[in-house]
Amino acid sequence: MKEYFYKKEYKYMYLGTVSYSFANALIETFGTVILYKNGIPIWLILLIYGLRFGITGFITPLFVTISSKFGIAKCILISNVFSIICAYMMLDGANLYINIVIFILAMGCMGLSNPSTDALSSKYVDKEHRGRYNSFINISKILGTVLASCLVAWGVITDNNFILFSIIFVFFLLQYIFIRKIDYKVENKTNAFKSTMKYLFKSKSKYKIIYALKTNQIIERQFAPLYLYIVLKEFSVFFSIIVISLLLQIITITLIGKYSDKNLSKSNNLVTIIKTMITGIYLFARNKVIISLNNMLSDNFAKVYETSIQTSIQNIIKESKEDNDLLSSVGQMSLCFTEVVIFMLLAILSNFIGEKVFYIIFILSIISTLGINLNIKKEQLKNEN
Repeated sequence: MKEYFYKKEYKYMYLGTVSYSFANALIETFGTVILYKNGIPIWLILLIYGLRFGITGFITPLFVTISSKFGIAKCILISNVFSIICAYMMLDGANLYINIVIFILAMGCMGLSNPSTDALSSKYVDKEHRGRYNSFINISKILGTVLASCLVAWGVITDNNFILFSIIFVFFLLQYIFIRKIDYKVENKTNAFKSTMKYLFKSKSKYKIIYALKTNQIIERQFAPLYLYIVLKEFSVFFSIIVISLLLQIITITLIGKYSDKNLSKSNNLVTIIKTMITGIYLFARNKVIISLNNMLSDNFAKVYETSIQTSIQNIIKESKEDNDLLSSVGQMSLCFTEVVIFMLLAILSNFIGEKVFYIIFILSIISTLGINLNIKKEQLKNEN
């Protein structure tokens, strides 16, 4: 086990993940709920997130350009500056409507560093370690998010925004400091934007399809907390459920990482079946207690699913003949452009069907879960041949 903790690169990636998860919990875990509490209607929240990912998609190629000249850590620093702006504007909800354009632009530019996770793991993580490495990374995320969730809940309930914002600021800075310790400049032999766009539209790789399908799972992950909050109508109860479910995740993630390293294909089949069943419960549950328990189950399993699937995606990147850093950017662009389309459609639908739009989100997530497993199998068969 010591190779997962004493290897310098792994250690700093864990520390960077904890710091980022702590700092980003306000936006990632509570983002849609905070916006809703500030009086933003569901259709506008969907629109905000759609425009955000559209901006992220267009600026993602800058990751290769900036990181090839200044290193990956500088991309993370720039991204975190925009994250700090977003956190400030969320906490200062009174002026959010007035500054909605600035808020959307800042949210979009947060995504500049998105490819860094795949890029760093592809460079430093050995294939035989990847399942357990992703387990430890996700445990790091949980620990950061649990601690931050307590802080965010305290700040929201007591309306103590200054201390909350100050701590968020410090942890965004800490992530940059940790990643600087393992920073490197990616190779950029061609025009980054032209190369990524060419690969995105001309390549037949299942990799970009897998990332496009992840769109609906990400939308579910971001909007399921809002669905739970609307059902419960009580922030303190909502916060308690989120924290308990996060703590339970540590147990299951520890188990799946080792299993993924032993038999990745069976691991993917197992997590696909379980995730499909869990999301399906949202379509039929009406009782507050059942919805709360299912949300805890869904949260508990989300990182398990992510550990197994992300391991497959990282293997696809590593085994590809294409440039790994280019593929990391292409995946994020494919994801972002798909999110723009889906979010726009959901925003329009929510104007007509209101809160029933959540059922559409859950159905799309189920379809994507099955589609991702099918495409991973096809890509694995192609690489074996």
